Formats: sequence, structure tokens, C-alpha cells
Amino acid sequence: QYFLRFMGWDGFVLSSDVVLCLRNAGCDIAVAPTSKKDLRKAQEQMNAWARESGLSMLHVSRICALSIGDNHAAEKLADMGSEEQDA
Repeated sequence: QYFLRFMGWDGFVLSSDVVLCLRNAGCDIAVAPTSKKDLRKAQEQMNAWARESGLSMLHVSRICALSIGDNHAAEKLADMGSEEQDA
């Protein structure tokens, strides 16, 4: 998924936050969706949101990823990155 997006494909990435967003919206998928049934349900929901919003799949995916889960202030992320480099 990441490689295809890097190559310019307009698709979504099923990160843990995107899956959490889908499940929170009522999409009946597993915590780690790998079955064809779960992947089809995720695709259908992402397609619906893209149609409704007029946004690309990439944007819908990013909005999902950033709308739920742990979000940190930029300063905290910078501190976390510098701690990893020091180690």
C-alpha cells in the first residue's frame, strides 16, 4: 500500500488508525483486516467517503488516520524524534 501510494496511485493505507476510524464509523471489519470480506468492506466505505466528499482516496485516508488515535503536538513529535536519534 505504501509503495503504490509512493508511486502515485490514489489509494488508502490500512494503518491501525485508519482501521480504527473505519470501525468507529460502523464498518464491521476485524482489528487486523486481512480477509477478502474485510478488505472489500473497507474499500466500499472508503469509496463512499471519497464520493461523498469529492476528495481523493489519499486525502480520505489521511483524514481518517489523523482524526482518531494518538495525535501529538509538533513539539512533542520533534522531541520524540531527537530522543530516538540520541539513542
